[in-house]
Amino acid sequence: MTTPNTPDIPLQLAGRPTVGGLVVPWITGRTPDGRYRFGAVDLHRQNRALTDRLCQTCGVQLGARMVFALRDSDLRLLVSPEPGMHPVCAAYSATACPMLAGRMSHYRSTSLAGQLADLGVLAHGDPASLRAGALAEPWQLVWVTGYRPFTNPLTAQLAALLLPEQILRVRPIDTPSNPNPGTETNPE
Repeated sequence: MTTPNTPDIPLQLAGRPTVGGLVVPWITGRTPDGRYRFGAVDLHRQNRALTDRLCQTCGVQLGARMVFALRDSDLRLLVSPEPGMHPVCAAYSATACPMLAGRMSHYRSTSLAGQLADLGVLAHGDPASLRAGALAEPWQLVWVTGYRPFTNPLTAQLAALLLPEQILRVRPIDTPSNPNPGTETNPE
């Protein structure tokens, strides 16, 4: 039995480690003593997932269609700072991740990158701490047929560039503050 914060784990993710009943995504950072740090992204795994087209949640090769979770600001630029996911992994993440599921109204007020750097952990996520304490943006799930890895000039980090012709569908993530997100967008 699960609570609203701990959804059922799909079979595809059954072999992944869990913390507090939640699957630890493949790109999640770890502290030097081996603890997983939700919200921190392991920079090496992040870059490997983007270049080798691996799912950020399960770490397995993506297929011909993949899903990105994008904030509204990322969607406007058609850039994802994080790797794509299998549709099953994206559906799980949209309900399990507190930020994606809308259970967090704001980002952490202290810089996670700074906290982890003090521990000797190379992490990624918000390299310039621009989101520290900021209001959380709405998230969209974006189905695509591909992407191009590139160095984002705004962050100097590897990211995924989505081309308009690669986008199949855009769906707002259902959240407590947005229980009826409306209709899907098909940019075809």
